[in-house]
Amino acid sequence: MAALAVSGMFAFASTAGAETTLRWSDGQPNRGVSSETLQWMASELEKRSDGDLGVEFHWGGALFKSRSAVKGVGTRSADIATIIAAYTPKELVAYSVGDIPLPNSDVWVGMRAMYELSTTHPALKKMFDELNLVYLTNLSTSAIEVLCKDKFINTLDDLKGVKMRAVGPYGRIFKELGADVARLSQAKVYNALDSGIVECNQNYMYSIEVFKQNEVAKKLTRLDWGQHLAFGIVMNKETFEGLSEDNRSVLQDVSSDFIDQFARRIQEANVKALERMTSGDSPLEVTEMDPNEKAKLEKMGFDIVPNWIKRADDAGLPGQDIFDSYMALVAKYENIRDEKGYPWDN
Repeated sequence: MAALAVSGMFAFASTAGAETTLRWSDGQPNRGVSSETLQWMASELEKRSDGDLGVEFHWGGALFKSRSAVKGVGTRSADIATIIAAYTPKELVAYSVGDIPLPNSDVWVGMRAMYELSTTHPALKKMFDELNLVYLTNLSTSAIEVLCKDKFINTLDDLKGVKMRAVGPYGRIFKELGADVARLSQAKVYNALDSGIVECNQNYMYSIEVFKQNEVAKKLTRLDWGQHLAFGIVMNKETFEGLSEDNRSVLQDVSSDFIDQFARRIQEANVKALERMTSGDSPLEVTEMDPNEKAKLEKMGFDIVPNWIKRADDAGLPGQDIFDSYMALVAKYENIRDEKGYPWDN
């Protein structure tokens, strides 16, 4: 924890001689797939702008915490930041469609769908504009898995009475199924699992290894269920409009290319993490939920849709149209993947 705190105190500048240096705030520590791909994006901005655009990263919430990112970028406390709709649900209602627990767990498909929705749908474009933000690109947590200390979650009944760390709409479904849900940051889960404060944790494959939770919990149930996609990168509107036309074009091109880079890297990271965690002297044991039980879980995810549409409608948004547009884009990119494969495979 001390190391994480220290890593968040320092900024990383991609270049010292850039004509425009963009201050970039991220709540995560400077390690792992996300930070590596963000730094790839910074390098590409510098390269494609012939050195005009540089980035100064502030990791670990050094400028402001993730919960303050929407306001922080809107008021230009930073030029760019990562936003999470679950932290600012009122401001980002339209964008939160990406957090509905749907079966789609393909990172590339989900990110591409959210990217196109956010850059083309009038309601989302208006939302970002009114927040004084320009949407740049998307992130993903990848699929939800469940790691437990000494039990598998083979059926929905197995969740009853389980002390479980879980968050967001997925956590609410676990709670409906009888789990005793606790809200903890991933950084606190290792000790909570080790001490028995919680028995199970909602997490993502690569993240289990990053936080070393496989050292204290040995039963992994592969749900491969959905993903958090209301998780993106935005820029201050005045900063964006102050760039030259050429540099705005560079920024938009790199932001789109980021989707393919991040999706490839996180998929590879998940595969490698599972390989490492299931080998060695103290490997994880892995199972999958019974298919009929998983189908019930996925139905519960779809059951949330009417509530989300009503929440959007109550906020003055075209909830059904946003949801339908998102689902159409998911189908579009699933078809592209099925017909052509992933961009990095061609």
